[in-house]
Amino acid sequence: ERSRALTTAPKVAMAEVTQTTGSPFMAALGKIKETTMHVVGQRKPMSEILDRTAYQRPASFSEATGRMQKNLNYFKINYILFTAVVLAAFIMYHPSSLVMLGAISAAWGYVYMVRTEPLKIGERPVSDREKFLGMSGASILAVFFMSSAGSVMLSAMGVALLCIGAHSAVRVPDDLFIDDSANENGFFSFLQPPRPGLTGGPA
Repeated sequence: ERSRALTTAPKVAMAEVTQTTGSPFMAALGKIKETTMHVVGQRKPMSEILDRTAYQRPASFSEATGRMQKNLNYFKINYILFTAVVLAAFIMYHPSSLVMLGAISAAWGYVYMVRTEPLKIGERPVSDREKFLGMSGASILAVFFMSSAGSVMLSAMGVALLCIGAHSAVRVPDDLFIDDSANENGFFSFLQPPRPGLTGGPA
């Protein structure tokens, strides 16, 4: 019995060390997953987006801009997801951009989630502000000046914005329920935690 306890103890200690070491990374992944599921759950059903009876050519420029403002607020989650899909498709079509963005993402993940020791330049520790500015500058330099990833991303954003602008201009929003409280909280209100008793998601 004692020998079994002596054999089991190192395994338990090793499991605790592994769990403690990986906890910041897993906690960050869990937070990202929770936020993503919360945002995706607020998307509108495709039946509202593709309702052919709700499409009509705007009579004037002011009417088109009015529709765009309402539709951008109502379908913003769907538009963001569409932009992400277009961006992913463009990047997948250009493997070099995929490799560059993957390397940049890995660098950010290592600096902020994997590395536990503070960064140092010589003997001086790097502050969080300096670390963020340095990573941002290096990322911009790598994306826009050292690879074609920047032009690929700009092209994808242009295509996505063109499609979103066309849809939001011709989609008549009269049958949509626009939540005024969401307008008061701002465009990024969808990032706020859900209120108790309320669940998002397409019908």
